[in-house]
Amino acid sequence: MSLPLTDPDWFDHVPLVLSELDEKQRRWVAGLLSEALGHGGTRQVAKLSGLDPKTIRQGRIDLNNQLADYPKARVRRAGAGRPPVKKTMPNSGKD
Repeated sequence: MSLPLTDPDWFDHVPLVLSELDEKQRRWVAGLLSEALGHGGTRQVAKLSGLDPKTIRQGRIDLNNQLADYPKARVRRAGAGRPPVKKTMPNSGKD
């Protein structure tokens, strides 16, 4: 089964819904839409949502793995994301 992306509401509603989700939910919904669209779905969802195709493919992989690698209480897996920025004291003017 594949869904046609011909309804103009898709172009308004999909970005609206995705903008309200956190990053892992956005990836999973995009992956689900990609699967529902069938062949070329990843490309269509990427164009519609502005997400990178690799992100959408990762969403499909996550869904195929039953979301097993993701803790419920976190948006990112432990250790994922950018490292914290260390604050440094500016030079006090003493040499």
